[in-house]
Amino acid sequence: MSLSVVGFLQPVAAAFLVVTTGYNALLTVNSDEGLIVAERLEADIAARRDHLAALQSQKTALEERTDRLREDRLDKDLLDEKVRSVLGLARPDEYLVRMEDLDRLAALATDEEAAPLPEDPLTRLAALSLAAATVR
Repeated sequence: MSLSVVGFLQPVAAAFLVVTTGYNALLTVNSDEGLIVAERLEADIAARRDHLAALQSQKTALEERTDRLREDRLDKDLLDEKVRSVLGLARPDEYLVRMEDLDRLAALATDEEAAPLPEDPLTRLAALSLAAATVR
């Protein structure tokens, strides 16, 4: 090889080296296996681990609750609560207020226009109590 060909190849080789190094650096950061994607995946993994931990604690709580309903370890208070909530039963000295009723009463208490009060004395008393509580 003559000196002129070698002199020509040196800048070309240097340019090729710069281009390939830049291209590889770009791929390292932005490709499907790059640093940016790796950071996103790590954040996604952390979020999913947190969600898994929450689900596992919820599962443990449910297992403990169902364990109390087993026949050999029956929790009478839990059984009483379940039966009363499913059947809608109350003892003679108790009043039963359903969540739907509370929502309706809350709507009556916060209504801008004066809505007619319910005819039932207990419901009327609850509506007035809610209205007084929201005024404070």
